[in-house]
Amino acid sequence: MSNNDELVAQAELGEEARRFLESDLGKYVIGVARQEAQLALVKLSTADPTNVEYVRSIQNECKVAKLFEEWLIEALQDGEQAMTVFKQQQEN
Repeated sequence: MSNNDELVAQAELGEEARRFLESDLGKYVIGVARQEAQLALVKLSTADPTNVEYVRSIQNECKVAKLFEEWLIEALQDGEQAMTVFKQQQEN
């Protein structure tokens, strides 16, 4: 796969991520992930600090919920960057 093919593929993936984030399904899933992260923080605030396994599991719940949105945003941003690089290469 050539560099241009990789850039185009990455740009297309970023566009798919953007469309997903803007879709009703994307908004719903992001909303659920945010609610899950918020719920995990509430559970963490009342957790017994000596119950290390429980605290760790709640922290993981929160992290996974936040990472989901971050991965989508990262894919979108990487796609935008790939498109910028591709356009610059086409101009040269």
